[in-house]
Amino acid sequence: MEDGKFLCNFTILDRKFTYRVLPEEESMIRNAVRNISDKLAELKQRHSLRDNQEALTVVLIQFAVLLEKARMEDVPGRIVRDIQQLDKQLDEYIENDAR
Repeated sequence: MEDGKFLCNFTILDRKFTYRVLPEEESMIRNAVRNISDKLAELKQRHSLRDNQEALTVVLIQFAVLLEKARMEDVPGRIVRDIQQLDKQLDEYIENDAR
């Protein structure tokens, strides 16, 4: 394909999906699908869920919480990067002003 994407097929809860992905994204997509499938299987073993939609909702919430935790934990990293950027800008300003 001219945009470099190709069709990637996968299955979740016995439903087949086709997704257009870049070659470098394929392993990430397949890992995500595997993680979702593993979580769904774990939920079905441990809890009596009424249907697949309920199971998917629980898994979605679990992954959303993990994403939010990752964002919160990166706050110090972002602050450090911002301070480094400000320090660089200040150095450039001082250097240009000294001329």
